[in-house]
Amino acid sequence: MPTNIVNDLNALSDQYRQVRVETSTTLDLVVMAYSGILSNLNDALEAIQADSPSYDIFNDKVSNAQQIVDALDDGLDDSQGELPDLLSSLYYFIRKKLIESNMQKSPDGVKEVISIVEQVLSFWQESANNEAEPDVDVAKNEGLKIDISG
Repeated sequence: MPTNIVNDLNALSDQYRQVRVETSTTLDLVVMAYSGILSNLNDALEAIQADSPSYDIFNDKVSNAQQIVDALDDGLDDSQGELPDLLSSLYYFIRKKLIESNMQKSPDGVKEVISIVEQVLSFWQESANNEAEPDVDVAKNEGLKIDISG
C-alpha cells in the first residue's frame, strides 16, 4: 500500500478514536481503558512466549498497561463512597504484579492480571450496557471474586 494511503488511513483512525473518546460516557471510557490494558497484556504475552521472545516488546506493552492503570487510579473520585478505595487497592495490586513480571521477564503475573482485568471489565461492561452506576455491593457479592492479598 502506498505510504500516503497508509498515512491517510492512520490519520482517519486517529480522528475516529478522538471522536469516540470525546463522545463517550465515563463508563464507556472505563471500558475502553480496561480493554486497552487487556490488549497490551495479551500482546506482551505473545512477545514473551514467542519462539524468539522479544523482551523489548514485552517491556513496552507491560509499561503501556501500567500507564493505563495509573490513569484509571488518578481518575478515581474519592467522594464516591467505597468503590474508589476498592479500585485503588486493585490498581496497586495490578501495578505490583506487572512490575514484578516485567523485572523477572515472566508471563506469570501478566496472566494473573489478565484474569483479574477480564473479570473487572465484564463488570464494567455490564454496568455500561445497563446504563447504571456501578454498585459496590453487586461487585462484592455477584461475581467479582478477586483475591488481591498476594
